Order: sequence, then structure tokens, then C-alpha cells
Amino acid sequence: MRHLHASLALTILALAAHSGELVAKQVAAPPADILSGRVRLPDPAACASVSRCTLLPVEFARDEFGAWVFEARLPIARRGPAALALVCLDSQTWELEARVRERRFAGFDAVFAAQGVAHVSQVLGEDFPGWRVERWDVDRAEAGAWQVRITAAGGDTQPPGGWLFLRDAAELSISAYTTSLSTLSDRELGFAARLEGADASTARARTGQVVVETLNGSLRLALHDDGLHGDGAADDGLFGASLPAGTSGQVRARVELSGATSAGAPFLRTVPLAFPMIEARTAFDGRVASATEPDGRLRIELGALALAPAQRLHVSAEVWGTDAHGAFVPVCWLSRMLEPELAAGAWNLPLFLDRGWIDLAGARAPFALRQVRVQDPDTSVPFDVVDTLPLFLPGLPPLLGPALGAPTPAMLMAPPPAGIAADTDSYSAPGPHPRTLLLVHGYCSGGSIWPAADYTAPKTVFLDPNQNRTHDQFALLLQQAVPPRTSFGVVAHSQGGPAALHLYTYYFSGLDSALGPRRIQSVASPYQGTPLASLGSFACGVNNDMTPAGSTTWLAGIPTWARSQVYYWTTANSGSVCNFLTSLFLSDPEDGTVERTRGQLPGGNSMGHVTGWCHTTGMSNPANYTDSARNVNMNANAAR
Repeated sequence: MRHLHASLALTILALAAHSGELVAKQVAAPPADILSGRVRLPDPAACASVSRCTLLPVEFARDEFGAWVFEARLPIARRGPAALALVCLDSQTWELEARVRERRFAGFDAVFAAQGVAHVSQVLGEDFPGWRVERWDVDRAEAGAWQVRITAAGGDTQPPGGWLFLRDAAELSISAYTTSLSTLSDRELGFAARLEGADASTARARTGQVVVETLNGSLRLALHDDGLHGDGAADDGLFGASLPAGTSGQVRARVELSGATSAGAPFLRTVPLAFPMIEARTAFDGRVASATEPDGRLRIELGALALAPAQRLHVSAEVWGTDAHGAFVPVCWLSRMLEPELAAGAWNLPLFLDRGWIDLAGARAPFALRQVRVQDPDTSVPFDVVDTLPLFLPGLPPLLGPALGAPTPAMLMAPPPAGIAADTDSYSAPGPHPRTLLLVHGYCSGGSIWPAADYTAPKTVFLDPNQNRTHDQFALLLQQAVPPRTSFGVVAHSQGGPAALHLYTYYFSGLDSALGPRRIQSVASPYQGTPLASLGSFACGVNNDMTPAGSTTWLAGIPTWARSQVYYWTTANSGSVCNFLTSLFLSDPEDGTVERTRGQLPGGNSMGHVTGWCHTTGMSNPANYTDSARNVNMNANAAR
């Protein structure tokens, strides 16, 4: 997966370089974004995935009679409504049986009939091609345990499996996360998990495990609450385990905690995690050099070790200085996509500081860099983070005082110095330009989604069907979708929103010269991720940029000035749930894929939450991108 991503990124970069269009911005953000924590990497605990479900893989094995059988015990922690869902490619050849309180096995409908049962069957929708969900909603499920048995016809070949989901009435969730954002293959990685929810105080977890799946196989890690496994203090409710160093590639993990409530009812809660384990590419070596560029900006060179062949990197740092009272104050935050510069067997990673930031902050020596980080552009995984580095700047002119009242556009997103990259005047100048509206679909979309009649020319339809792209790859494809020197605004669905925001933040493109009220408009975009992004079995694969952890890490690189150019809507069903499977994972209100809470973009422009719409076709309500009234509104207000 890593090599495929790298190959795709290099291809896109080569195409862009050939056309002379790809120019990375020197991104900067004001002190307010530093002090608010908006551009700082999150605490790993803040990136936790949370689930109220029991999630088990359906994997068939031969029984003593030669039949293909799967059996599982599903605990019910509290009497009341419960939902059982079976996800598979084809359940028509499966015999589904269950028993409660050691009664005899019988069909699901017969076993649950006395408890009030409703059975529905539904395709999962265009995000999960080929998969179906069978769901049983039981009104009065008894506390205790259900025993489930599934028999499949398969002959000599093991039949394909699926997944089994259970959600009971107990307000009891598992919260789990990796204890580091630097998921590097040469390091041990910790897992942490605990119980949460209104019923957590009356439940006690006794055992837990992490089932880890990689390209090289699977392993099980026991979770401990003994204070010896990165789990805090003994018996504090936080469980820990460690993934050994040497794991590489895409990792999918299922974290489980089981135990009993104070009433003696058993429970099991599971949550999926997905993340990449990548090879270390570089680390800071402590060198910092500075010089004045011909255009007056300050060049800050960060020294780094060359641990792998040169590839594009994402480098960020906070600049701090000293005020008139001797206190340390933030000056600005700098961030840039760059190619390492080779020097004497090591790398230089240059950032560029506009002197206007020093003037705005009223700062003087001594200066320092804080929270210096270098990340992988495709996964946002940090290769290295350094708390503080000294910064010695060349002779500065006297402070200008209050003459400069606010940062200029050139201070926020300047190009590299003249001669280093292509000229950007055609992007930043007001025109004349050919102008268009770029209509963008989302992750794993089958093709064009926006109703043609709702959008007027000039318009361009972006198409990249049935694909799984990182935000950075998606952004570069958007840049290539529009002819050179063409100005454009964006109307985007789902992942198309974050991809457009990524493009606007880090690269010069026709988005910069777009004219009109709204530069980027999005519908149902998971700016803060979705738990479904970790379920790579069903769709186009795991998308790390949209997991709860990956999205939070990515968003920490987007300053407020870029977010302010986004106008976004969230949607939800009215009445019946949008999707009978995903509703077990998601918190209301949600649209079958994106929760309202995770669709928020702090610093962006919320255009409201609208009910009666689901995320894609094949759900209970119409797809939200078919809302003609909203589409016409977005068309009328779109920048071009």
C-alpha cells in the first residue's frame, strides 16, 4: 500500500511539474492559531475511536461432520432494545440459527419472536459495493448471552465470511487509540482502551485483547490494567498493550474489552482501529541555519538525516520571540510541502519567514522554534517532532511598530523565492482567466453524482471513480482536472471537501484566483473523520485521512484562514435510519456515513444541518447531493 501511494504521488507530481503548474505555498498562521492549539498535533487520546457495538468477523471452519460452521457468543448487558446485523456478500446460502438461555437452536426470527423482532434486508450502498446487511431489531432482548450459529454451503472451498454486529441497550462504550501518532515500523506502538458511557460506572472490564491484522498475518495482544503496559496506574480502568517493532504496512486492529455489569450481566465491546505503519524517512539532526533571501524573507534551514531516498515531506514549526517585557511570545506558525535539499550527505528542509510576522508580534531576540515536526504528506504520520530548537536570525531592521495591523495575503501563503519554482502571478492576479466551477465527488464514488441541470456553465466535472485517495493525492488530482491558468471554485461531496481544502492550503492553483462569494462549498464532508473509514473490508479499502485519528492529525495542519474559505452543510435522515448497518456505529444525527459532529469544520462557515437526506444512493432517504434547492443555491454563490 505504501509503495502504491508513493508511486501515485510521484506520478501526479511529475505530471504537475511537466505542466509547470505545481507550486507549493509557504503557509503561515498567526499566533492565535498556535495559542488555540488549532495547528498543533493532537494528544493521541483525543483521537480515540469509540464504539457501543460488539463486532465479530464471521469466519467459517469445518465441524466434525464436514459442514462449514461459525459460532459466537454475544453478551447482552441490559434488557431492552437490541440490534443484530449480519454483513455479507451473499447470505442466501446461509442457515442462521440462535439460542437464548441455553434453549435449542432455531432460526433467528423464531428465537426472537417472543421478544418482538423486526427483520430488514438492505444493500449497503455505493460506498460498499456488493455487500448486503441483514438486521434484526429486538424490542425486549433478555440480558445474558445469545449463542449464534451460521452454517454455509461451500463444498470443498471455504465460503466467504462477513461480519456480525450487536448493539444492546446498555450505555456502555469502548474507547481505544494508539498511544503515539508516530506509527513508524521501527518502533513499538502502544494501544490504550477504556470503558466509557453512562453505564461505565456500573460495569467492570476484566479481560481485553487487540486482534491485529497485517499483510503478513495476524496476532493477538492481551490488554492489561496492571500499570506495566503503558496503561497508567494498576486497576485504574485504562488497559494497555504493545505492538512489537517491525510491523510494516497497513494495520487493522480490533480492540475488545469484556466483563460484567454490577447486575451480573456479561458485556463485550469492540472497536476497529486502522492506521499505517511506515518506515522512518528522516529525523531532525539539531542543525538550524538562517539567511536573508533577495526578496527580504528569512530562510530557515532545518537539518535532517537522510534515512531513505528523497521524497516529498511536510515540515512545520512555530516561531517564537521575546517581547518588550522579556516574555516569550508566539510570532507565527510555518508549514510547507517540500523536497529535501541534499547537502553533505544530509538534508536541508527550508522554511521561509516573512519579517512582517516579527513586526506584528513586536518580537526581538532571542528567538526559538517550537513544536518542529516533519510528516509524511500522504498519511500525516510524524517522522519526528522536536519540542524546541534555537533560532538565530540575521540582523533585523528596527521594529516598524503598529504600522502593519494585520497579516497580508503574501505573509499567509507566499510562494518560494523567484527562480526556485514556477511563477505564480497568474494565480494571484485578479485576471483575466478562463473560469469554471469544479464539481467533485467523494471517496470510492462510482462516477458523476451532481445533477447536471442544477449547475450552469462554465463547469467541469471531476471524475476518479471507485478510488481510494489520500487527501494529498486527491488534491493534486483536483489541480490537474482544470486546464492551466483556469480559475475555479469547488462544490464537493464527502471527501472532496477536505481534498479541496488541502489543495487551497498547500498548493497554488486556480482556487486562489477564483472570484465569487464562496470559494469551496461542501456537503456531508467528514472534516473530523468517520468511524467507517476504518472498515476497509467493505469498500475501496481503509482511508487513513478519514479515520478519527488520521483526520484529527491532518486537520492540525490547516490554519484558520484556509478553513474560513469553506462553506459546508451536514445532513441526516428523517424517520428511518439511513443505513441499517452504519447506524450501529454512528451517533445521531448522521447521514449513514458522516455524523453531524464529525462533519463540523471549526473555523469554517457552517451553512446548517438539513434532515431528510442520506449520504449516498441506496439509503432510506434520497442522496444529499440530489437536493436541487441546495444545488441551485451553491451554483449561484460559487466562486469561479
